[in-house]
Amino acid sequence: MNLLFISISVLILLIVIIVAAKPIIAGIKAKSEFNEEKKNEKEKKENISQDEEILDKLKDKNLSEEDLKNLYKEIKNKDKEEK
Repeated sequence: MNLLFISISVLILLIVIIVAAKPIIAGIKAKSEFNEEKKNEKEKKENISQDEEILDKLKDKNLSEEDLKNLYKEIKNKDKEEK
């Protein structure tokens, strides 16, 4: 009789662990995705701030149209090379 109660208890315990494991695993995956998105947003903000600094420096230099066109072409070429 005791063996029956112990086996039923173990069976119930296993079922509870299996049922509880699914949401726990889903929560861990969601948290890692959230952290990755947060990291990507932070990198984007850093890139934007760097771009704004570069634009401010260019405004201070009072470049001609031709100089700006050349810079634009160089930037385009660098972007193509990075991809």
